Amino acid sequence: MKILKKTVLILALALFFSCDKEEINTSNSLESKAVKTSQATERTSEVYFDVYVELVDNNGNSVPASTLPGYGATNLETGVSYYDSLYEPGLFESLPVGTYRFYARDGYFDGASSAIVDVIPANETPEGWIIATLNYWSE
Repeated sequence: MKILKKTVLILALALFFSCDKEEINTSNSLESKAVKTSQATERTSEVYFDVYVELVDNNGNSVPASTLPGYGATNLETGVSYYDSLYEPGLFESLPVGTYRFYARDGYFDGASSAIVDVIPANETPEGWIIATLNYWSE
């Protein structure tokens, strides 16, 4: 009987101390969740824009963006590169504010010049886009 009482007492103490540690971990995790939430709020407060590449030939006529294999954009301040959507050629979704060099991946006998565009609210069209115009060329 004494062994049973000691075993129950030891189990009760082990349970008590393990619960105490969980509470400490819980309070630490709550604090870290609060910090993560505030960081996420700061990140979501940044402004993002959708940018669409418009190809034009030498005469100013529009050429479909899907004519070329794809497009890229490099932020000139940070050096971070972005690529257009897999499903919509020439569409860059949610680019942060900054100055970018937009370029095209050349095809076999055609390509496009690069262009430097400021992705800022002042360059946004009424439809909510920023247009990056690239000059199309072909041989």
